[in-house]
Amino acid sequence: MRVAFIAPGPIDDPWYQSMLHSLERLAEKAPYGLEISTEWFENIEYGDSERIFRDLAASGNYEMILGSSTYSDAVSAVMGDHPDVLFIYAGSGNDPLGGNAFWIDTFIHEPAYLTGVAAGMMTETDKIGVVANFPFPNVNAPINGYLAGARSVNPDVDFEVTFIESWWDPATAKEAAAAQIAAGADVLYAIVFGVFEAAEEAGVYGVGDLIDVQFLAPDVVLTSTVAKWDQAIEVTIDAWWDQMANGVPMNAPMERIMFHMPQGGGDIAPLNEALVPADVHDKVLEARDQILSGDLVVDLNDAPPE
Repeated sequence: MRVAFIAPGPIDDPWYQSMLHSLERLAEKAPYGLEISTEWFENIEYGDSERIFRDLAASGNYEMILGSSTYSDAVSAVMGDHPDVLFIYAGSGNDPLGGNAFWIDTFIHEPAYLTGVAAGMMTETDKIGVVANFPFPNVNAPINGYLAGARSVNPDVDFEVTFIESWWDPATAKEAAAAQIAAGADVLYAIVFGVFEAAEEAGVYGVGDLIDVQFLAPDVVLTSTVAKWDQAIEVTIDAWWDQMANGVPMNAPMERIMFHMPQGGGDIAPLNEALVPADVHDKVLEARDQILSGDLVVDLNDAPPE
């Protein structure tokens, strides 16, 4: 199975990296004995996406074309001409299409709640911050989860959220983080790159988003949320295989395919043992066990944070 991976921004963005990590894990798993390889195409503008999808499908070089953003319009225009190609598109803002086009998504509000528990316990100023891209549902949900987690252990915690109005602008993100630090925030949730540079310079903590980013700033990063798309993508591969092997046409559901943390759709990265005290470590893992068992339910609130 040859995969074309299409991203509207730079491939280094954690959203795209999380999906590539899932494809790597699926390649190791090799469902149905498939050898899965991925070729990625970055910075694909939405206005040009239909042409890109059409050219890739017509090339005959790919069994799966995965667009990691709001590409449902482009897929809708192309999918009928290539019924044997598995089309996937991801994230909020899409529409269900059925047939050989699958809409997958992830909300990591539960792992974000756990990072908030760490932040709420470790802040010394009772002020925490968030630097994000846009008030988009997939962004809002983890922010609200993070704040809920922090307040579950520290009701007095205050917060500031800054949206930089760009999917990728590390310089602006660093400026926003520096402003929050100047206002007293000492733990920052970095949904965009650039935040950790400001945190390192100021000697405050940060938590990462979507992938384990401890390697970027080991002296700053407490932990990260981790998005796992494996199961959602494997559902689509099952449907594609059933068509190829058994002649059963692909019939994507008219809704998003999602798996939350209790079903393996996300988790928290290992806590940074050099920075996180034992009591915080234990509290976070206790909350994690409660989420996985269903004893703790974190509301999925994708409204803009207030």
